[in-house]
Amino acid sequence: MKFGIIGLGYVGLATLCGLAKAGHHVIGVEADEEKLRLLMSGHPPFHEPGMAEVLQEHADQITLTSRIADTEQVDYLILAVGTPSKSDGSCDLSYIEAVLSELNTKHKIVIRSSVPPGTTDLLNIMYPSHTFAIVPEFLQEGRALADVMKPHRVVIGCENLEVAEELAGIYGRLGVPLICTTPINAELIKYASNAFLATKISFMNDLSRLADQAGADISTIADGMGLDPRIGRSFLNAGIGYGGSCFPKDMNALLHVASENEIDLRVIRAAAKVNETQIEYVLSKLNVEPNMRVAILGLAFKPGTDDMRDAPSILLAHHMVARNVDVIGYDPIATWDYPQATTVEEALKGADYAILVTEWDEIVNLAPDAFSGMRQRRLIDARNAWKFVRDPGAVSYEGIGRMQRPSNTPTSN
Repeated sequence: MKFGIIGLGYVGLATLCGLAKAGHHVIGVEADEEKLRLLMSGHPPFHEPGMAEVLQEHADQITLTSRIADTEQVDYLILAVGTPSKSDGSCDLSYIEAVLSELNTKHKIVIRSSVPPGTTDLLNIMYPSHTFAIVPEFLQEGRALADVMKPHRVVIGCENLEVAEELAGIYGRLGVPLICTTPINAELIKYASNAFLATKISFMNDLSRLADQAGADISTIADGMGLDPRIGRSFLNAGIGYGGSCFPKDMNALLHVASENEIDLRVIRAAAKVNETQIEYVLSKLNVEPNMRVAILGLAFKPGTDDMRDAPSILLAHHMVARNVDVIGYDPIATWDYPQATTVEEALKGADYAILVTEWDEIVNLAPDAFSGMRQRRLIDARNAWKFVRDPGAVSYEGIGRMQRPSNTPTSN
């Protein structure tokens, strides 16, 4: 089959690569000229394992262009354009609307962008010449291509039975659980999934504050909780909070949709609030003074990617600079607008504090003697990921909720 994909960010490019690997011909449309130039040379505009190899090995099945009109003869047109947050937290659908306004022929359109519940139904009314379906993405940056080729599940939302059956046949070849449902259910499954994962993170971050005061170890607590199959161990790591392009945006959009429907999603709102204040909690562990030097180890919002969207490192640096603290960062692949070292050793040299923010293997496996160049060997482990907690050597170590403070347990009389 022939597919068109409009928008070659993480979702669009991962989808393009997956379809090409599956033997389909794909026309990818990207409006950004620099991104398009890189893609045409076989290089993704961001770090994502496996994508460069697919672009080069399957080049004969991939057509790259900046013209939406080049997709007129495709079997399916996939929309993977951005849906960023507006200032009020609502989802900005202007990029989707701009694409639809340029289409001159009828299309079967699959929406992969994250959109609020009710969007697909609305588009079916606004653009009756097209047939819309939504197949929400559940990709994890750092393994996006793998998640396209073997997702945990596929959700198809479509009111047109013929299109729904055809999409089920295409995605059914992946051999994974498949749900065919209404568009609004599919849209809400996407938002609800991200909101639940974000809430798990915030739950543990909230609990980590109690663990710190009571003298408990939140990592051991997470291990014990995670053995319950009803809970599971993933997303139970306490730390500096979630970031990235999905969780913050989708939480805000879901809360905005709830508000429009006069519903207060109190649990989700509380989870978002905990995440907002977790940076402040991490900062409370530092006794910084003007002209101190702080090394931030890891800049990207998670390992395996160079994505800096809503990365906690940026907000952390902003707070540091506001206190007249000198900040220097290090990351194997990500970059930012603050001073940045090319090696961990360079970042640590002369620093008063080091803060582990992104759990790259290179960083979490730093031996205690790697901190010898610091002015004061103080490590704040904002991901509870450092491998030498049990034997920190001369390093003054503090994690998040890891028994750094004496217990307040009352003694018996």
